[in-house]
Amino acid sequence: MNMVTKIFFTTDLHGSEKCFKKFINAGKFYNADVIICGGDITGKMVIPIFEASGPESIYEADLMGARETAKTKEELEGLTKKIHNVGFYPYITTSEEFEKVRQDPNKIDQLFSELMMQTLQGWLEIAEERLKGTNIKCFMTPGNDDKFEIDPILAKSSVISNPEGKVVRVDDHHELISTGFTNITPWNCPRDIKEEELEQKIFGMASRLEDPKNAIFDIHVPPFDTKLDQAPKLDNLKVVSMMGNPILEPVGSISVRKALEKYQPLLGLHGHIHESKGYDHIGRTLIINPGSEYSEGILHGAVIELDADKVRNFVLVQG
Repeated sequence: MNMVTKIFFTTDLHGSEKCFKKFINAGKFYNADVIICGGDITGKMVIPIFEASGPESIYEADLMGARETAKTKEELEGLTKKIHNVGFYPYITTSEEFEKVRQDPNKIDQLFSELMMQTLQGWLEIAEERLKGTNIKCFMTPGNDDKFEIDPILAKSSVISNPEGKVVRVDDHHELISTGFTNITPWNCPRDIKEEELEQKIFGMASRLEDPKNAIFDIHVPPFDTKLDQAPKLDNLKVVSMMGNPILEPVGSISVRKALEKYQPLLGLHGHIHESKGYDHIGRTLIINPGSEYSEGILHGAVIELDADKVRNFVLVQG
């Protein structure tokens, strides 16, 4: 009897607690044996919730261009949850206190890191509660946006594995290599590196594979010039458009493409370019980017069924 391994893959959660919870639940929901998050786990911004002075406890915050207020404990909890769900970190403070923090870049960075790590620790507790005893394998790789401080936190989890830089077994027939490092981006992210260094990382892992043709390459940045790496062209970080439509250009990695062309693994799992959702092929290799709408709380993913030596079926999903 031919055994099938079912994988759920997602990426680019960017701090959205709503999307993270959906990811952790996806194993049971899709009856998957393995769930994989391919990078960019953490959020990008702190949202201060200001406590107004006066006889009444009124809290106010600017969230995505809208003024949010909370007058009761329940409303305050709802506001902090709303901020977490769109991928930001709430911070209850006063205008005076936050102004002191804002004037010191080191304090801003320290505050962001503290809230980021505190939130991630809470996520791991959720994962522990929901995955323990299920036999669902869970892999989460940091992406180029993620600070290196999160790696030791992920390492402490008993239910989540960080496969960065490793060769790990998904099942008896399929090995997995992973990296969240990417080629250089305009934003100088923590794990942006030169193509030469990225090539060394990927080829170094691939050279340790026992059976490359049946392997899975979980690489955050997609291969260059495919359906998965088309992003708006930028000029001084502003989108270049023609007739009101953004001009697209390939921004993926040449190193990733070279590795896929050489090793021809079964499957390539990618993300990084949120708007370039889809699938493509490089030779025999199926490559997938499920896209991302983390700020809307919508989890994009791919459900993939693997036979011992081929991809039996796959479908892009969202919810």
